[in-house]
Amino acid sequence: MMNLTETILYSCGISLFSSFGIQKVEAKRPNILFIMTDQQRYDMLSCAGNRYVHTPSLDQLAENGVRFERNYCANPVSMPSRFAMITGRFAGEIGYTNNSTKPDTLRILPVVRESSVGNLFRNAGYETIYSGYPGFYCGRTNIEDYGFVQNGTDYYDGPANFAESFFAGYKPEEDKPFFLYLSFMNPHDICYGAGFDPRFPDKLRPHQIAATQKYIDFHKTLSEEEYRNQIPPVPVNMEPNGAYAEMKEIGSGSRNWTEEQWNFYRWMYCRLVEDVEKQIGRILTALADAGLADNTIVVFTSDHGEMGQSHGLVFKSQLLEEATRTPLIIAGPGIQKGIVDSENLTCGIDLVPTMCDLVGIPIPKGLLGKSLKPILTGQSVKMSRNHIIVESSSGYQIHDGRYKYTAFTCGDKKETLMDILSDPGEMSDKSTDPVYRAIKSHLRNLLMKDLNKITQNAPVIK
Repeated sequence: MMNLTETILYSCGISLFSSFGIQKVEAKRPNILFIMTDQQRYDMLSCAGNRYVHTPSLDQLAENGVRFERNYCANPVSMPSRFAMITGRFAGEIGYTNNSTKPDTLRILPVVRESSVGNLFRNAGYETIYSGYPGFYCGRTNIEDYGFVQNGTDYYDGPANFAESFFAGYKPEEDKPFFLYLSFMNPHDICYGAGFDPRFPDKLRPHQIAATQKYIDFHKTLSEEEYRNQIPPVPVNMEPNGAYAEMKEIGSGSRNWTEEQWNFYRWMYCRLVEDVEKQIGRILTALADAGLADNTIVVFTSDHGEMGQSHGLVFKSQLLEEATRTPLIIAGPGIQKGIVDSENLTCGIDLVPTMCDLVGIPIPKGLLGKSLKPILTGQSVKMSRNHIIVESSSGYQIHDGRYKYTAFTCGDKKETLMDILSDPGEMSDKSTDPVYRAIKSHLRNLLMKDLNKITQNAPVIK
């Protein structure tokens, strides 16, 4: 058994004998396997208590690591959220809060070359490979500028196919440690409306309808009883609340669907989650079969959530729990097993500092995110954080764990204040309630102070 000195030296990759000049044995840094889905809401895991989805591989990953229950994306749409997760910086720092703004390469390149996780790990001696859906601000740049070698752009089966091949040929004793970033499209295909979206009449490409068509056909094979038993219940907060009734026309989230169409939508979303989960299962099986699991840190998350009829909305983009809250599971060497963290607020900007910290790579200066390593390793149970920020094209939100204050930059609504302890469905806006005046003022002041750090140009807050 190693004593304390030996343990510290070993954790730094140095043999005890090296301190006396006898020999030096470098412990190989752990690999990183980063798996991302698109539009998977925080509760779309059977280990989170959802009986309408079956996610055995992710459940097993959670048993072998830490699952964070209060994880939030930096922005509830793909490109700015993914930018935050790969660089540790809000997309607002370079002037973007949506998917549609044409990116300015001169703004993007300095940031990604300095702090993108691909470049950080490549410079530290890792082999950095990306497979699947990029979804980043690229402009004239591409994934290589983010520090990764692109290996395939098929974002359905492609990441799993590549991982199986890569792990089978990987030689730990010869090859560099790897950072493998695998990015899937689903369950994002729910955006194509499960056959009911009027925006896409007969205009979808074959690959865009493949997943949904498979389940449209599968639905026809089920008995009425089988189908009904698989449909998640209508959300208890399905009615638009006063604040978001005014906001729901911002974006494409409003649908005038029949009850049967809504039922099919919610059923389809669960099936698309299970579809991508099977691909993730292939990856984790291949990792274990290759004997690499013991020295590989696995990070699983999604870029944003899905409204799923809550507040009468579909898709993402809203600053509401269903759209901003995402799953996060981290497992691997040195990480606690079977822990569910329901205390700490975590955010997409935390992933870069966390992954760097776990393998001993210096964390870039100026990042606003926090390393989760103390929580993952059991050194601490509470993060040094009082709130998180979530940005969007419609406004900015500060969340202190109980209260969520949102300042809007468009639409008729100026602000909202939600108490998610007493009102988890966010149905009652407290922003005009005199009882909450001090809380609102405190959070608004904190938000204004933080906005100076996360936006390139001061936003117009009403």
